[in-house]
Amino acid sequence: MKKLTVSILFVFLAFLIVDLSSFYKKRNINLEFEVKEGETVGFVIKKLKEEGGFSGSIFTDIVVRFEDIKFKAGKYRINGAYSDKDVIDILRKGQLTLVKITIPEGYSVFDIANVVEEKGFCSEDRFLKLAFNKTFVETFGIKSESLEGFLFPDTYYFAERESCEAVIKVMYRNFEKRVIPLFKNYSPPKIVKKALGNVTIEKIVNVASIVERETALKEERPKIAGIIYRRLIKGMPLQCDPTVIYGYRMEGKKLDTLKGSDIRKSRSVYNTYIYKGLPPTPICNPGIDSIVAAMFPEKTDYLYFFAVNGRHIFSKTYREHLNKMKKYYNKAGR
Repeated sequence: MKKLTVSILFVFLAFLIVDLSSFYKKRNINLEFEVKEGETVGFVIKKLKEEGGFSGSIFTDIVVRFEDIKFKAGKYRINGAYSDKDVIDILRKGQLTLVKITIPEGYSVFDIANVVEEKGFCSEDRFLKLAFNKTFVETFGIKSESLEGFLFPDTYYFAERESCEAVIKVMYRNFEKRVIPLFKNYSPPKIVKKALGNVTIEKIVNVASIVERETALKEERPKIAGIIYRRLIKGMPLQCDPTVIYGYRMEGKKLDTLKGSDIRKSRSVYNTYIYKGLPPTPICNPGIDSIVAAMFPEKTDYLYFFAVNGRHIFSKTYREHLNKMKKYYNKAGR
């Protein structure tokens, strides 16, 4: 009986040693999660064990219970070699709280680069070099000259000192998650097929980016998409101001307003007043509404439009377009 007791004691001690070593053993963890206000330590540990944040060591439960540990609420991203003890310390001290980055719909890679630099992740120049590095772009399977259009506008949380490459990859993965499923079993309408020929996600995003920059109104987007496709089919230049502005941005010049003289001076391939067809790449990173509008445009007879107080006035013919512009500008005293 005494021998049995000793044997059980040895087995128990061996178990404790193994369990304790698991508590201190570093494992590769790549996890993004949130500790919400009011969540108990026990609940958080259970949740993280299920997601791979903890090894499952019983010692983990013992430590937090007897040391009366409290976790700080917030968003976390743990990426690297960490032990259960390390993770507990991170949550207790509130370390690695994620830095918030918001990318509005319609931001270009130039705008995003500026935000990323302001948040201290990497220089604007470094971000842009990656965004326009064709070899890097190809790693995402994108058939485009840059990542413009494929960094999904959203609110992101990154660990401090996150690399530039990691930031870009997270934004593209979000594009994959949010946009790619829209194309599953997608059957393009006749107007889209006629205008684009071989319909690809790159072409749809290109159209969507123009729609995004032309209007901020959700209800106008399908109509403007329809006009773009009609112009492509008729072989008309798109004559979209945002593409010209983007061309200047590509040359290092940021225009707040576009004048007629700017359009005439521009020889950029993004000048859709002189070059027919779509621009070489998207001109911004569009949101879901603009992408859906580009996929399913409104059937319309309109070919022209101009902006008035944040909305657009549409016309079927050039003469009608000129008359409406004249009427508006005379009324406005311009």
